[in-house]
Amino acid sequence: MAEELDVRVSEQEAKIHQLEIHQAYQDETVDQLSHLVAKQQQDIVELKHQLKVLSDFLKNMKSEMGSQIKLPSEESPPPHY
Repeated sequence: MAEELDVRVSEQEAKIHQLEIHQAYQDETVDQLSHLVAKQQQDIVELKHQLKVLSDFLKNMKSEMGSQIKLPSEESPPPHY
């Protein structure tokens, strides 16, 4: 009886140990993903800034050039259409 109890305890300890290992790997993965998301957010902020700069540049160019620059919707289709 005591021997059977020792076997069960050993099995439970082994299962707990495996769960702890699995959790450690999951914690590491979560940390890596968290850093990746933070980096992607930083990249998005930078890209939004670059897009705004480019958009402002194009708006200024259009206002300086006047009616010489047309929006794609204002352009007539090419002759092959």
